[in-house]
Amino acid sequence: MIRSFSFASGSAGKAGGKAPHVFVKLTASDGAVGWGEGRPVPGWSPETLETVTSTLTGYITPAVIGLPVSDRWGIQRAMQRTLGRGPSMGQPIARAALDMALHDLLAKRAGLSLRAFLGGSNHRKQMALSYTLTGHNRASIAEEMEAGQAAGFLHFNFKAAVAPETDVEVAETVKERIGPGGFVWADANQGFQLHNARRVARAFEAIGVDVLEQPLPADQFEQMRSLRASTSIPLAVDEASVGPADFFRYASRGLVDYLVVKVTRSGGIWPSVQQIAIAEAAGLPLLVSGLTDGFLTKMAVCQMALAFGFAGPAALNGSQFTDDSALFPTKGQLEYAGSVHLNDAPGIGVEPDEAALRALAA
Repeated sequence: MIRSFSFASGSAGKAGGKAPHVFVKLTASDGAVGWGEGRPVPGWSPETLETVTSTLTGYITPAVIGLPVSDRWGIQRAMQRTLGRGPSMGQPIARAALDMALHDLLAKRAGLSLRAFLGGSNHRKQMALSYTLTGHNRASIAEEMEAGQAAGFLHFNFKAAVAPETDVEVAETVKERIGPGGFVWADANQGFQLHNARRVARAFEAIGVDVLEQPLPADQFEQMRSLRASTSIPLAVDEASVGPADFFRYASRGLVDYLVVKVTRSGGIWPSVQQIAIAEAAGLPLLVSGLTDGFLTKMAVCQMALAFGFAGPAALNGSQFTDDSALFPTKGQLEYAGSVHLNDAPGIGVEPDEAALRALAA
């Protein structure tokens, strides 16, 4: 971790600490290889480094070894039979790591970039990123925004409900300083009670915040209905929408204005594409997000989103908070000036340096 990062429900780590990632290398019988990655953050997700690892090694691997790699539906069903399901998909971060590796392998085998493999075009290759602000007063936000704008960022997101008494001040500062066309994104990470969510939503609406994400605890569906009735600010959910069925529930009842695409939360690329189809059917636009995910995930998510014509803003903030340059030494050629610039290489377009990965492995 190169910077500390806290949000309403927990922390992604402190500067100088570690940022646990789990990598999956998938090898087909013909020698084709795909890479996937998962980033468990216990304060944000129920999954931990230990559960992701044990789920992959003890459950998912025995379930999928020997299956045809081209049978994506069958592999999803095999994972479902092994892990079962509750109200939402079980162990989505572990599933996402395997599913990402599978799509990387299949796209490479087809000789296509992942976005072309998913039905998109190589002509769409630039994704505008959103800069994550962590300050909680006017001075710190102004300083962070100056740094972000100097680095080429147009869009900004901030963490609400960490210090609720300063949320309005932070939103006003961001709105005052953002450039033309910039997107202002407030993410509460389940941090508000309903009465505070109503108060802040009304204030954000007046200020001109573009979206308020996950203002209420993920299991408080009825409270979300109450909030929707009391404000017209665009709303989105994150932790409450793990799989396609979750998002369908919110979209079909008119409670959300955006789909927030987050591949690691949603079990991988396959179920994320299903969510995108639901959003398109409901007439809802996309946003793209992550939580200090690694560069492999960032590239995979950008490939998938660009396949469906979405070019930003994407709150994929891993590079702000973690240093994975040892694994991806060419990273600076693909991420700069506030954007990701995809190449046309088959698959996700990058893979970790395996020698460096093994040297860092715990």
